[in-house]
Amino acid sequence: MTQNTMSNPAGTSILLEAKNLAKHYPVAQGWLKPKAIARALDGVSFVLTPGKTLAVVGESGCGKSTLARQITMIEEPTAGELWMDGINIAHADRNTLKRVRPLVQMVFQNPYASLNPRKKVSAMLEEPLAINTLLSGPERAEKAKAMMAKVGLRPEHYSRFPHMFSGGQRQRIAIARALMLDPKVIVADEPVSALDVSIQAQVLNLLMDLQDNSGVAYLFISHNLSVVEHIADEVLVMYLGKCVEQASKEEIFSRPLHPYTRALLASTPRIDPAQRQQKMMLPGELPSPLAPPPGCAFNNRCPHANERCRQDVPALRQFEGRLAACHRLEEIS
Repeated sequence: MTQNTMSNPAGTSILLEAKNLAKHYPVAQGWLKPKAIARALDGVSFVLTPGKTLAVVGESGCGKSTLARQITMIEEPTAGELWMDGINIAHADRNTLKRVRPLVQMVFQNPYASLNPRKKVSAMLEEPLAINTLLSGPERAEKAKAMMAKVGLRPEHYSRFPHMFSGGQRQRIAIARALMLDPKVIVADEPVSALDVSIQAQVLNLLMDLQDNSGVAYLFISHNLSVVEHIADEVLVMYLGKCVEQASKEEIFSRPLHPYTRALLASTPRIDPAQRQQKMMLPGELPSPLAPPPGCAFNNRCPHANERCRQDVPALRQFEGRLAACHRLEEIS
């Protein structure tokens, strides 16, 4: 089934567009048994535009990190299209991928694990330039030091190893490395979840400042909706590999439509009593992607589910200027 994507404002260029992107994994079930199919990503569509942040939210296991691996071309999608620079890179050849990969970079969740402990900061920042450009050694060093200054690192940090830095400084190094090739898109997979709360704000503000200066687009993956509210322009809510709601940040946080989005927001702690929503307890856990329930994947946890929800898969459709996948939008909105 073809999904709709959010309308793109007139005159706004599209950096990257995903159309019905899917990733299915075969899973062994035992001796002489046929392999099952885990539909980790099952038809997701969106666009990324310059200087904007699309946040992808949902429970663990909903497909957020699988989506990140498709966008960064770490894995090849099972189906769908991924357009960048006028090329469908979802199933592109090796030479095309080599040319396009520098345009999409990634910031990983854990800065302790994403940096090589045996390499100095200088080597880690210059390595992308040595592989992908013809710059000389002095030119690479100059660009690396300039990037360090942009992310708030001092010149003396250039010759140090990762273990000599704090968590926030390590993530700044990771961000600097991702920006070395002047990418158009950065995929940030839970980039602040491993950091202290005070450091989280610093890193988020750094990401926003860098975006303002460079026009880079972010695909920001997070389960922390307070962080998403701070940094996102648009929010895509995923459940069991599918998009269930997509809208601007203001629409999502002021008036969520889908019952799952409402449950996520109700679980977010609020200091201001006026902003607190009525608690909505979801029974059970996220179903297995190996055996999703028939009909709407959310029907066994949804307080509004009826017989139609248990039989028919809801289409992602336009409703009140946004996208949502629910049979009962007119009744519960």
